[in-house]
Amino acid sequence: MRIGIDASRANHEQKTGVENYAFHLIQSLKHSSTQQDKIEFVLYTDKTLHGELAELPENWTQKVLKWPPKRLWTQLRLSWEMLFHAPDVLFIPAHVFPIIHPQKTVMMVHDVAALKFSKSYNWFERWYSTWSAKYAAKKLWKVVTPSQFTKDELEKLVISNWKLGDRIFVVKHGYDKRFKMLDEYETNIKQILDKYSLKKPFIMTIGRLEEKKNTRRIVEAFNKIKSQSQFLITNFQLLLIGKQGYGYEAVKHAIDNSSYKNEIITPGWVDEKDLPILMNAAEVFVFPSLYEGFGLPVLEAMACGTPVVTSRGTSLEEVGGEACIYVDPENVEEIVGAIIELLGNGERRTGNVQKGLDRVKDFSWETAAQETLDILIHET
Repeated sequence: MRIGIDASRANHEQKTGVENYAFHLIQSLKHSSTQQDKIEFVLYTDKTLHGELAELPENWTQKVLKWPPKRLWTQLRLSWEMLFHAPDVLFIPAHVFPIIHPQKTVMMVHDVAALKFSKSYNWFERWYSTWSAKYAAKKLWKVVTPSQFTKDELEKLVISNWKLGDRIFVVKHGYDKRFKMLDEYETNIKQILDKYSLKKPFIMTIGRLEEKKNTRRIVEAFNKIKSQSQFLITNFQLLLIGKQGYGYEAVKHAIDNSSYKNEIITPGWVDEKDLPILMNAAEVFVFPSLYEGFGLPVLEAMACGTPVVTSRGTSLEEVGGEACIYVDPENVEEIVGAIIELLGNGERRTGNVQKGLDRVKDFSWETAAQETLDILIHET
């Protein structure tokens, strides 16, 4: 059996959510035990694989499909490959499928955010991702989603009599095992904090600085806590990790007009090696996103023993279980109250930290890889 995987997004230098998913899943598939000796894997990429991704077991190869233009690699170059050299099964983990594809094509649909936050995408991106998700649900051999929430959203998107349930599979993400509780005396936390002009205590979030991630309201909540001395918790900073996204103007306005703007740190994209250290050092991880198909940063924070404030109403409750405090993401006062609860209530904080450490035991890339491989090799 020959399984082809689109590894182009996993091969990016600065990875975000879906690119990290593709990378970690491929890495774990390399070590998955099920019938590996009977399967040949081909990683399709637009440029030579680098780093750990390039370390391939015996039955794995990379196929570099060069394509000078920066756009349309999937629909033209990968389609051309599928027309003449199609694998038995094609897996698309992090983007959209090529219009020419083998009958047995499987795609991961991470979310349908383009419908919910249409302004966050240009017209082509909005149409392209929505069309791809809808077509995948109707016509592709199988579809994988990271949460029941996304599966339900996908089924709502396809308003028809199509029977989808037996072709859509939920496979939960894992998390990078570098995210764990670190011994402060064995880790040079101070050096990393100095690198980003941070001092403890601080609260943090990870994600694009944009409307969908609700960054503006995080800043507003921070301002309220800092300004109300009765909370007795005013000597802390806010760390906003992520690049600029749609709606950044409102975020920038909130920061620029904050009386505490010197205490708001915006380093942009952060080296992946530094993230577990920063997560360990944070007092609270704040993630009141307006829409998520899974919410990997919540899992990573819990693995580091950092208590989490996040949103109710999307996939995030599937990730956090009873370990997080859930808020209405559009209610700044609720966000404030939850942060204060975790900063000031030692018993609640300790309880949530332990629940988080127990919760993450249910998630691993090894399990995700094995479940995905089972979907790829079995007829049903």
